[in-house]
Formats: sequence, C-alpha cells, structure tokens
Amino acid sequence: MKTYRLLIFDWDGTLMDSRDKIVNCYAGAARDHGIDPPDPEQAAQLIGLSILDSLSKLYPQLSQDVHAGLAKSYGEHWRDKDQTPMALFGGVREGLEDLGRAGYLLSIATGKSAKGLQHALRETNLADRFAYARCGDQGRPKPDPEMLQKILGHTGMSKSEAMMIGDTSFDLEMAARAGMDGWGACYGSHSKEQLQHLSCRPPASSFAEIVAFLC
Repeated sequence: MKTYRLLIFDWDGTLMDSRDKIVNCYAGAARDHGIDPPDPEQAAQLIGLSILDSLSKLYPQLSQDVHAGLAKSYGEHWRDKDQTPMALFGGVREGLEDLGRAGYLLSIATGKSAKGLQHALRETNLADRFAYARCGDQGRPKPDPEMLQKILGHTGMSKSEAMMIGDTSFDLEMAARAGMDGWGACYGSHSKEQLQHLSCRPPASSFAEIVAFLC
C-alpha cells in the first residue's frame, strides 16, 4: 500500500449528507426569482462545484447578474429559510478520530464558501479535526487544481504523500490535475460508474470502508 501522510476530504456528499438540502435550496432560490426549479437529479450532480458554477450550468441562458441574485437567494435559504435536516454520514465522526490517531494530517477541499464551511464545522464540532481547509470562494474552484496546490503549500506535503477523497468526478479530476491520487466515494452524489475511471482504488461504498483501508 502506498504511504500517505495527508488526507484531503470534500465536505458535501463525502463527510456530510447534505444532498436534499442543497437541492431544496436551489429550488427555493429559483422560486424567489420566478424561475422554474432545476431538475433535482441535475442539481445533485453538480454538488461539489461552487454555487456560481453550478448556477451557470443549471441556467446557462441567464445573465451573470441573475446568477449572482440566485446565489444570494441560495445563501438565504441555506442559512435561514430551508429547514431540511442534514447529518454526517455514518462513521464519519469516529472515523476522522481514528485517522487522526493513526497519524494522518486531515484537510478539506470544498466548493462551499468559507463562511458556510466554518458554520458547518461549528455545528458538527469537527473544526479541531482538520489542519487546513480551502473553499470555493477562496480561489479557482474545482476541478482546477489550485485548491489542492494551496493545501500542499500550507502543509508542506508533497503530492505523492497526499490523497484527495471525494464523491464527485470534480474532486477526482482536480486531484488528477494536481498530480495526486484521488479516491472516489460512491455513497454521495456520483455513482461508482462515474468515479471508477478516475479513482486510484475501487470507489468506496461507505466512510467506514475508507477508514478501514487507511488504518
């Protein structure tokens, strides 16, 4: 087994089961602007991209100004209006603790905003598990490799010592562009078939499988 020292996790769809809330917030934002809500499956397939990138794909015919308005409404639904429950995937809390005890340095690369991630980390009481995080509004979004390059630079790790773990092809393509291994998690947004050609291992069907292999 290749020796890794740094594990970089996506958030939504990999650590947090937030699919339904994300889809509902897109729908709520669309209704606020008198626009037909997107197809739920189409919206779910874009989880992992930044909000603006997702909106440009959902509504390519609309202007950037409308996209910006939709993004603002999405944030309002996420913070206040939408009450769809979310939870960590099974085994995530215990698994992160096990990975830390095993000596891995843990980080996050997410399409969420920095403010959104900090709120999620406070709500889940997981902030102390991660050494560093890069978010979708802090630079070029996935699948551009900048996010991972910044994490490597901050932690002092080489790309050969790092692995990106995520539930979408955007995560794994980002890892490939950064020259590091990427492992797909097929219990999130994208299927095993969508992930396997980019994944350094057969896509994991649960977080417990990830922990068992790495520990």
